[in-house]
Amino acid sequence: MFREHPLRILRYCTKYLWLLIFPIIRGAYHFATKEDVFAWLKGTWFDLLILLAIAGFGFLMWFFREYTIENGQIYVQDGIIVTRRRYLPLRNLSAITIEYPLWMRPIGAAYVYADTAAGLLQATDIKLLIRRRDEALFYNALPHVRQGKRTHYHHKGGVWRVLLFSLIFSSGTSGAVYFALFWFQSGRIARDLIEQFRLTERLNTVSEEVASRLMGIPPAAVTIGIVILSMWLVSFIRNVLRYGGFELQSDQSMVSIRSGLVNRRYIQLVNRKINFVDLRQNLLTKLCRIFSLAVNIPGYGNQQGSIPVCLPILTSGEISRTMPMLFPGLRITHRTAKPPWHSWYGYICMPLYAGLAVYPAVYYARKFFPGFSDVIDFLQIMLYIPIVWKMAIQVVSFLTSGLSITEGRICVRYCNWTTFHTIIADTDTIVKVRIHRHLWHRWTGKCHVLIYFQSEVMRRCHLWCMDYRTVQETLAEYVAGGQC
Repeated sequence: MFREHPLRILRYCTKYLWLLIFPIIRGAYHFATKEDVFAWLKGTWFDLLILLAIAGFGFLMWFFREYTIENGQIYVQDGIIVTRRRYLPLRNLSAITIEYPLWMRPIGAAYVYADTAAGLLQATDIKLLIRRRDEALFYNALPHVRQGKRTHYHHKGGVWRVLLFSLIFSSGTSGAVYFALFWFQSGRIARDLIEQFRLTERLNTVSEEVASRLMGIPPAAVTIGIVILSMWLVSFIRNVLRYGGFELQSDQSMVSIRSGLVNRRYIQLVNRKINFVDLRQNLLTKLCRIFSLAVNIPGYGNQQGSIPVCLPILTSGEISRTMPMLFPGLRITHRTAKPPWHSWYGYICMPLYAGLAVYPAVYYARKFFPGFSDVIDFLQIMLYIPIVWKMAIQVVSFLTSGLSITEGRICVRYCNWTTFHTIIADTDTIVKVRIHRHLWHRWTGKCHVLIYFQSEVMRRCHLWCMDYRTVQETLAEYVAGGQC
């Protein structure tokens, strides 16, 4: 039996920090006078006793938590008074990750995450903080990718591919989420840093200097632009650090992935546990026929802001050569059901309405806030840019959305906000199909199609304004009674 790294004691101690409320309450009644303060100091033995109790609980939790791998199972036992034993058969694993955070390397520690398709949604089934010298226990127990075989595939992501992937899938929204997490979780530290380095004053100074060089753009507008660019840069740097050094190996039964510049990760995926393959694109990569290949499998890509990347950047030619080697039988097929030409309005109506609504909003904003006319004019332009971009996305979505089912495989192409998805999977992974028709759809022969796939969290593909007759013909074999 093995024990976790002693660093885990600190983690267990944090669970009992609520016990510090007792010395805090005791001290609250002893600060009226200077003599009371000295009296309180004489009673520090009680505070030390509480701290020792917390450390003792942490040590006991660590001491009575043991793990090992034997008879093809991961075995974990913990509990001081009531003992709990957990067995996780290796054959049921869908993904296992060994992570080496930078700050843990000097002390010889690493995280192990083991996941199956069971358990709580997006929750790791078994998480261990192990010693580096014990990692061989997991490496030796897991099947290795067979090399030198015809089915062996090896891909090492180049620097430019990782940079291009980070450039494509970084966003100001993601950066804002990371900064918000740092702000709320680090709280006082973040505010002290901002005050110490006078970041607010420096931002105002930079905005005024840039605005003086860019005639017609007010400092407030420049500030907004700098903040948005900074948030995007945070997301970009995070993606580069997370997916840098990407390397993949596969032998059609296992997929092995290594990635990370700061926190190195070693990931083993079981091919037969993969729910579906997801080829992702944005508008630019769609026009350039470049893909990012992701997979949906329990235990991979569960972390906040992470993408379950299998291959970061591939051209259409590389996709056709790579897919049969990684996932035999899965391939991109031509659409048999797609939106009819007269359904174009259903795709562009939302950005069209949004664009029309900007003009009256700007008119009344100028009327009620005349002192901010320069900022309002700038915001008007900034609002029209994403609206026009979304309009272009919807036009491309109208031309490319659809589905096909051939030989027990389904290929669904759709757009979710700004990302184009091509989902390829076995029809056995389809959980539910819904055909939704408004009253006017019955007159025009259209429908909305919602396809739900097997996944840890609900994954729904929404196809808009499809041709009802071709959808019926495509899904007839897989819908009860052959009717939608």
